[in-house]
Amino acid sequence: MMQDETKIPPGPPGTSGMVRNPGELLMGDRVHFDGQFFPILDMVSTPSGGKILHFDGHRPYTVNGPTLIYRRINLTERADSLRCVSTE
Repeated sequence: MMQDETKIPPGPPGTSGMVRNPGELLMGDRVHFDGQFFPILDMVSTPSGGKILHFDGHRPYTVNGPTLIYRRINLTERADSLRCVSTE
């Protein structure tokens, strides 16, 4: 079931929670299991279009549909949208 993106619980500091399809997952994205966030270390595509995700310290996990992940916030990409406003 796809989680409503407006109600995503907070994740680790410096990350942003989002729901993504298997083809949109990246190495380093974090997945929540057993009260901890595990970064994806490796992944393998399945014939059905899913992904088998590999972690350090957790068994592999197969994703076949939209999944809640936490991705590091890339401040470099957001720097173009930042502006300084003088209050004087």
